[in-house]
Amino acid sequence: MRTHQQFISELNTLINFYRSSLYAYDQTDYFLYQWRKKKDDLIEIDIEVNPPTFYKSKVKGVVSENQKNLAEIVFVRFVSALEVFLIDQIREIFISHKEPFKKENIILEFKQSDLLSIKSTADIYNLVISKELRRLSSGGFNEIVKYYNKTLKIDIANIYPGFKVMEEYHQRRHLLVHRLGKTDQFYRDKYNYQGHNITVENFYLENCFEDFKKFSEEILEQVKNRSKENFSTQKNNKKPEAKCQIEVEFSKKTTPIFESNYEFWAGDALYMFNNIFDRKVFHSPEKPTFYLSGTAMQILAYIAIVETEIKRSKIKAIIVSKISNQNSNKPILLDKHLIEKIKLKLPEQPWQKNQHKRTAKELGLSNVIVSKAITELIKNGTFKSQRGGKILGE
Repeated sequence: MRTHQQFISELNTLINFYRSSLYAYDQTDYFLYQWRKKKDDLIEIDIEVNPPTFYKSKVKGVVSENQKNLAEIVFVRFVSALEVFLIDQIREIFISHKEPFKKENIILEFKQSDLLSIKSTADIYNLVISKELRRLSSGGFNEIVKYYNKTLKIDIANIYPGFKVMEEYHQRRHLLVHRLGKTDQFYRDKYNYQGHNITVENFYLENCFEDFKKFSEEILEQVKNRSKENFSTQKNNKKPEAKCQIEVEFSKKTTPIFESNYEFWAGDALYMFNNIFDRKVFHSPEKPTFYLSGTAMQILAYIAIVETEIKRSKIKAIIVSKISNQNSNKPILLDKHLIEKIKLKLPEQPWQKNQHKRTAKELGLSNVIVSKAITELIKNGTFKSQRGGKILGE
C-alpha cells in the first residue's frame, strides 16, 4: 500500500541522515585531531583549519551533545512518522472499503449550503473520513490502538514488539517533546526508571528503527488479510433485491451514464451510478461488463436509461437482469416507467393463463411486480379484466 511505502521511505531517510551525520562528526573530529597533532605538516601542503567556536569535539567514550541531540530529534521524527502512517492507512482503507466505517452511533451534521455545494460523493466521503481522523489524531497511540481493534478488527497491541515496548517509545517521545527529556513520576514508576532525565542512545534508536519496520510490515499483512474479507465482522447473507450485468461497446459518441457521480431518478428518489455499481470486468478488449446490484426500482430505472442510450446509438449493450422475489412481502412501488415497460411486453388480450409469469421471465422481474403492474394497467383502462384465459364481460 502507498502509505506503507511512504513510511518505510521516511524511516530509511531518517536513519541514513542519522548515520551519515555520525560519520561526518567522526570524520570532523579525526581531522581536527590530526590538525592539532600535525598542524605544521598540514600547513606546508596548504591545508589550514579554523575550527568554529560552536563545534565541540567529543571526548573519547562520551556521547557528545551534538550526537545526543541528533538521536533525540531523529527519534521524535520516527514516532511522528509512525503515527502518520497508522492514521493515513485508515484513510487509504476508507477509499476502498466503507464497511467498517458504517457506524450507527455517529451522527454527522452538515450545513444545507455545504451539502448542496457538493459535486460528487467523493466530497461527502472526504468530509466523513476527515472528521473521523481528526478525532483520532488528538488521542495519541493508545486511541489509535483502540480504533484499529474496534473498527478494523486488527489487534495491533499484540503485534511485535508488543504494546509495552511501543507504548514506551511514545511515552519517551512525549517526555522529549513536552518536558525536554525530564522524566515524571508516572514514567519512573511505570518503567522502573530511577533517573530524572532521559535521552536516546544509539542502540536504542537502531532498535526502534528495526521495531518500527517489523511492526508496520505485520500491520500491512493484517490489513491485506482483512481486505480480502472486506473488513466485515460477520458474513452478510443478505442478497440484493436486483442484479444486472451490462456488456458495453462504446461508440465515438460519449455518454456519462457509467460515471460514478451520474445521477438518475428511481421512483421519487435520486441516486448515483455509484449506488448500484459493484465492479467492472473486461471479458474482452474494449468491451467492459458492468456488474450492478440494488433495489428492483433502481436497477429497472437504470436499465431504462441504458436502453435509451442504445436507441440514441451512443452505445451497444447486452443487458442481463435478475429481480429476486425474496422480498415479495414488502410493499412494491411502481413508477410509470416500469409500468410502461411491462405494458409493452404484454401481448394482445386475451392472455393465456399465467401470462404474468411469462412476462416476468422475459423482463427478469418477479411475478409479484408484474402482477401488480397488470392490476394497475387494468385499473386505468389500458387492459380489461380476465379470468381463465377469457376477458370478463364479453
